[in-house]
Amino acid sequence: MFEIYRSKHNPAHYVAVLTGDDSDNADRVRTSQNLTFATTIPDDGKVHLGFDPDAARAAIRDRGFHVFALSIEPRDHFE
Repeated sequence: MFEIYRSKHNPAHYVAVLTGDDSDNADRVRTSQNLTFATTIPDDGKVHLGFDPDAARAAIRDRGFHVFALSIEPRDHFE
């Protein structure tokens, strides 16, 4: 399971850590004054809206966390 935290300063920026990870980097993400807990994403191997678990696992393995951006805009759809 991935824990997703959202930047308080830029609502399009997110940070992911693995649930149960007790490394210093993961703890710093969880206790950061600049981030707030947003949601969890299952580690089921599927790509979720704006989140690639393979890229997240690789980044977490290298740095202890994964940073990504997500922008959602409503669009009118005409056929």
